[in-house]
Amino acid sequence: MATFNSTRYTASVGSAGSSPASTYPLAKYVDSPVYTAEVPYTIVGTEAADDIINIIKLRAGDVVIPSMSRIVNEDIGTALTLDIGFASNDDALLDGGALGTSAGDFIFTAATSGTVVAQQYNPVVLAVGDEVIKATVKTATSLTAGAKVLFIIAYKSR
Repeated sequence: MATFNSTRYTASVGSAGSSPASTYPLAKYVDSPVYTAEVPYTIVGTEAADDIINIIKLRAGDVVIPSMSRIVNEDIGTALTLDIGFASNDDALLDGGALGTSAGDFIFTAATSGTVVAQQYNPVVLAVGDEVIKATVKTATSLTAGAKVLFIIAYKSR
């Protein structure tokens, strides 16, 4: 019978000749609490490609967890596609998230491109200058003014 170790297990016990913190950069934060920022946004109806929606400002050093983050929305209209990220990488957390034309729940890791999907499963440590989490509108067609969107950002605070 074989024994396999998860990344978390390896982070907590380390490997021969190295401490846990050096084998997994976020090891000392593995057991810290995860916070969720639930940020409501109301569709104005005039949002257009390249517009920015500032979601929340966290602190440099906070660790965003894309795989636990999501968007919950009412019927927003015909089409709304968003990238979510920060100043240095506007699609670091979500690349091309197409919200449905009916109410729904969109998980950040639902994107389809390989590199971005792999990146979204990894926690992201916010650098100085990247504290504002923002959505960049990629497409917006016939949006319903007044429709509610809830951004849920999961993070750990250093």
